[in-house]
Amino acid sequence: MLTPLLTVVLSATLARAHLAPFHKSMYALNGVSGTVNLNNDDVVHPLYQLTKDQWWLHAYNNVPDFPPADGEFLELPAGESFTVEIASNQGETSLSFGGQFASDWPDGHTYPEDYNVPTCITSPNMHTQNETRAAGTAFAIAYTSDIKQVTPDNLAVFTVRYHTPWKRVTSYDVPAGMPACPSGGCICAWGWVRRRPSSTPPNL
Repeated sequence: MLTPLLTVVLSATLARAHLAPFHKSMYALNGVSGTVNLNNDDVVHPLYQLTKDQWWLHAYNNVPDFPPADGEFLELPAGESFTVEIASNQGETSLSFGGQFASDWPDGHTYPEDYNVPTCITSPNMHTQNETRAAGTAFAIAYTSDIKQVTPDNLAVFTVRYHTPWKRVTSYDVPAGMPACPSGGCICAWGWVRRRPSSTPPNL
């Protein structure tokens, strides 16, 4: 199964993100300026205090106007898994600068394996105290290759990865009975329910 990867939030409740999955099949790879931006973070900007018309599919900064290159797809092998790079900036992934600024973590830096901040980890901005408290991320799929036809009603969550976002390289399982996409591919969306610890202010 092949699908263009669109990194978007799934609903208004998922709209305060500072990380996103990167893959060569994504919308807005290299940014939305019309020139190649290897430090692209356009899909990472928090979608906050916007109307639905603005935040849906990152319309406010024109992400849907920058589709993946022809022939670039994210493969979703039924019964197996696929991998993306969750990061705060494309420059901190293998997709830019030959990966020289990438690390095991989403922001290119290094942290202890048992990284823990009692209030909230903000570097990278994961909105959790530690890995066990990370609320989880999900991918949903719409069985259309036309992004203008994607709606909240035809997006269906098909995989969830608990205790993420955490490390940069993250894999998701594909159900064995996953139906095939149409010939032009499907559209996928990524969502993240960020957790706000009770000890932190509501606008974290």
